[in-house]
Amino acid sequence: MFRAILKTAISSLGLLFFISFFLFLLIYFLPGNVTDAMFLRSEAVSVAIKEQILENLGLKDGFFVQYFRWLAHFVTGDFGTSFVSGASVFLLIKERLLNSLILFFASFFLIVFLSFFLGLLSAIYKNKFADIFINFSSFLLASLPHFYVALVLIAIFSVYLNVLPSSGANELGSSGVGAKFIILPTLAIILPHLGANVKFVRDRLNQSLNADFIQTAHARGLGRGKIYLFAIKHASTDIVYYFATLVAGVFAGSYVIESIFSFPGIGKLSLDAVIAKDYPVALATILLTAVFVVFANLLAKIFAILADKRNL
Repeated sequence: MFRAILKTAISSLGLLFFISFFLFLLIYFLPGNVTDAMFLRSEAVSVAIKEQILENLGLKDGFFVQYFRWLAHFVTGDFGTSFVSGASVFLLIKERLLNSLILFFASFFLIVFLSFFLGLLSAIYKNKFADIFINFSSFLLASLPHFYVALVLIAIFSVYLNVLPSSGANELGSSGVGAKFIILPTLAIILPHLGANVKFVRDRLNQSLNADFIQTAHARGLGRGKIYLFAIKHASTDIVYYFATLVAGVFAGSYVIESIFSFPGIGKLSLDAVIAKDYPVALATILLTAVFVVFANLLAKIFAILADKRNL
């Protein structure tokens, strides 16, 4: 068991190394460079000045020199300095990290809770009105992209009803995330995720309810409540692992949502950095997101191994 966990941890580190290399390669070959974003009229600046700026930033070195220099600094916690603002990347991330974590955990908790509750309800009332309604609604939501749901929510609750703000995170002069500012971004992340998740929980619970030991327990007259508890316990490993792998999707969805709602989080910071060709900020934010996602999947895999040795 220990060897399996160690092997999984090593493979996760290898995956992170591959992601860092591919990410750096992708940004390295993006068209244009940071000097185009530094000046309002880039064409008014001489080529010599642009070349000198690139030289000072170390962007004239070869690809592998830049990559391993950046990686060596990153693993020691030195994320560098923003090319555009000159601020510490670490401080830029620190200012926005809490906002993103609040949005992520609020969304993730509600996705897990609602998916499990609706999936269980659908399994209990299989082929009845509740099951049909939940499946139809889930399928409809799953077919809608995050950005479309976000725009519809803004149109309804911000423009038409004028009850919730369409952007920002806090009141003027205050700090932290106000509750009313997080409602629409959270809904925009949650709703498209419910479709596939509810179906997975429903199908997995139905599969457990059809297992031989459940049928035997039912034949012996075991109470309905206890039968469902046994089914939930039997399916719990797969369900927990499934939701752990959902971390990547929730985080990816939050990147777009943060930009649409002008929510000051890591996702918006990352996308703004990519547009401005601010490479240190873009690399640090995206790779830190990858570390979080890979670590969540690693914990899920370890849990699956500990819960059931057949997952070795």
